[in-house]
Amino acid sequence: MKFFRLISEYRWPIYIGGHLTMSVVACSVLVWVATRPDAPRPIQGYYEAAEAWDADEAVVDASRLLGWNVRYELPQGVPHYPGMPRPVDVTVVDRAGQPVDGLAGQLVVVRPADARLTQRGALVALPNAHGSYRTLVRIDEPGAWEFHIDTHQQATHFVHAARVSVPADAPDSTEASAR
Repeated sequence: MKFFRLISEYRWPIYIGGHLTMSVVACSVLVWVATRPDAPRPIQGYYEAAEAWDADEAVVDASRLLGWNVRYELPQGVPHYPGMPRPVDVTVVDRAGQPVDGLAGQLVVVRPADARLTQRGALVALPNAHGSYRTLVRIDEPGAWEFHIDTHQQATHFVHAARVSVPADAPDSTEASAR
């Protein structure tokens, strides 16, 4: 009986001591798991990506200095069937509004809400429209998508990214608007 009375009188200090002990044990386990020699990396290739960050930022800055404008569009009048790739037109013009021809590269389409829907497509120049390129990617879900182009024109490396709002399929209009 004295044992239960002792616990009853000192229950708050016992609760506080128990919580502190649980916290110390939990942190110790986390430190042990994180510092093992065979601990997995939290993100695959994070170290390599960090090493390449300066070079990637230099390309982004150089692309901004070019002053080229990019427009993304889902062409009208092209039927879209769910599960099938749909065309995406990319138009690139320089600072003076003249079309930029001779680009070779790819378009990466990322759905921020679901990274599993990421698509890549090679850009192909449209013969009847200077500065316009087309690729096929699967964009089935309406909503916000991120479009990234990574292109080269001889020694010039150009990258651009934009958030594009893809509307729900409608019988008469499938144009996307960039924000």
